[in-house]
Amino acid sequence: MPLLIDCYNVLHAEKPASLAGLGEASLCGLLAASPWAKGGVTVVCDGRPKPHSPDAGAVGAVVLIFSGAGRSADDVIIELVEKDTSPRRLTVVSSDRAIRRAARRRKARDLSSEDFLSRLARAVRGGGAGGATSPGKPAAGPLGEEQVDRWLEWFGIDEEEG
Repeated sequence: MPLLIDCYNVLHAEKPASLAGLGEASLCGLLAASPWAKGGVTVVCDGRPKPHSPDAGAVGAVVLIFSGAGRSADDVIIELVEKDTSPRRLTVVSSDRAIRRAARRRKARDLSSEDFLSRLARAVRGGGAGGATSPGKPAAGPLGEEQVDRWLEWFGIDEEEG
């Protein structure tokens, strides 16, 4: 099932502690390693890429789109929803009322940013890349040492440096 995400709406939503400090690149990385990647994920950001942002295009299995100057991500998302040829398969992630209304109008599923982040945190606790079979399935227990090492490496965190 394709997933369409309002990037900055998600990044600025209240999130679980396990997702603190999430940015465009780390969000795309988590999504690429998540169960959602199989269905196709598109992340839409406002404006143009910042110096610390990944370039527009594919980031793993995730398509990253920047709206460009003079156009909002909301406008791009609504346009993508309206142009989708099978909107009933689409899930739109945003807490923006206009976006969620557009999704419902086309019979697409919609999730608030907070609900999505909660599901993403559960998927991460389940091991992310292959550990969770369903985004809604809670983790069976704490992360193993190998999983922790993989996530530390993924985010470029060196335990020695603190």
